[in-house]
Amino acid sequence: MYKLLILVMTLMLNFNFAQDFELPGLGVYVGGVMGTASGDAVDDLEDLGYSLSGPMIGATYGTMVGNFPLFMGAGLGARSYAYTGGHDHDHGDDHDHGEEEDVSVCFQTFDMWATMPYPINDKMSLYGGMLFGMTLSGKETHGDEDPEDMEDDQLPGMDMGLVFGLGYTLPVMNDALALNMGYVLGLNELESDTGGSENTWSHSGFFMTLNYNVPGI
Repeated sequence: MYKLLILVMTLMLNFNFAQDFELPGLGVYVGGVMGTASGDAVDDLEDLGYSLSGPMIGATYGTMVGNFPLFMGAGLGARSYAYTGGHDHDHGDDHDHGEEEDVSVCFQTFDMWATMPYPINDKMSLYGGMLFGMTLSGKETHGDEDPEDMEDDQLPGMDMGLVFGLGYTLPVMNDALALNMGYVLGLNELESDTGGSENTWSHSGFFMTLNYNVPGI
């Protein structure tokens, strides 16, 4: 996995070397994530798949670092996955909560990221980079029930991943709005105390954000 990281970063540097970019300065963004998980901690879950979560809200800044264009950002992020399973909570009623039901697990994170763009034309660009995240809170939802807060010892630690995406400048508001779509490939093996033993997993998923570049900044 880390060989892939080195290869991607090397290609990005070669693509962007000596390119002449006009970057926006300060911006803000809002969006969401369709995430999933992989690893031995979740491999035995039935119908493991994607779950929608959010919000993603933050600020961005574009600048040149030497000859290299760089977008940086920080703000609230999200990780999630879904599976089919039972419910072992005692609700004090006659309903059978042991039956299988859809379960979604969502984590709110604080993310920091940096990407390098590669322009396709004056409206569209590819980009790639790195993301780092720290988990702030988590919720688990069983079926149609209200989400349940997760305990602190159930939350994963620091997360990191590769970011790949496509940005498109919308032809409105003097090109101040842009739509970004991409994928985050999780690299960290996060720990979970499941079934009395240490297990690991990683988060990955698709994301979409709407970015607003503040004019004149």
